Amino acid sequence: MTINDDSHSYIPATPGDSRSPCPALNALANHGYLPRDGRNITVTQLVSAIRHIYGISLPFASILALGGVAKCGHWKGLGMVVDLHELAKHNAVEHDGSLVHADTAPGEVYAPTAVDPVLLRHLLETSTTDVLTRRDLCRAQLTRQAASRPLNSTQSFVSKGELDLIHQVFGIPSSERSSSTPAEGHELVVPKAVLEDWLGREKLPEGWSGPLREVGLLELVGQVREIEKVETEMVASGKGTL
Repeated sequence: MTINDDSHSYIPATPGDSRSPCPALNALANHGYLPRDGRNITVTQLVSAIRHIYGISLPFASILALGGVAKCGHWKGLGMVVDLHELAKHNAVEHDGSLVHADTAPGEVYAPTAVDPVLLRHLLETSTTDVLTRRDLCRAQLTRQAASRPLNSTQSFVSKGELDLIHQVFGIPSSERSSSTPAEGHELVVPKAVLEDWLGREKLPEGWSGPLREVGLLELVGQVREIEKVETEMVASGKGTL
């Protein structure tokens, strides 16, 4: 997999570009894997980009793309397309309690799309090392959502799925700190430098060559259940927030 090649250099969004609350899609637009202006994006373009860069399986990528365009997009010609900012429509696919985005203000139709630097700092400060474990990510999510409006069951599942994708797509073996396939029992950890690039700058991380393995829907569902167990245990033990 080729990431950050010469034809996909990082160019931050300009004021006229359309961007979403999703750093994954914004980074793809900033690197030209999606239209750089973030407008009139087709399902095919979405599926191709998230499969190629983030290692999402074809069925899972198709569900994500079709769902987002169907809920938030608009008709152009004979098909539906989406501008990235349309994905910021509150409570369509976007939800409160994001790790690094402020909640939608009362009465507003669209959520903020700019990363909140205070929330990003709080996320990175969840651990005292240079990486975040899955438990660190869970604790950060619980802390953030405790200060936010309650999520419904679907939104809660989606938020845990987003957390798992961060862990799976950007995780490296804790025992090796390398790009090799992790051995059984070796936990994945996410380097803070990766999150500073991807969340803070909406840039594909320097030196990152892609996920270690393909991420499928069934695997994600299983991992979400594990995250639910971890978060439930943390809340019960009083260790669910910072």
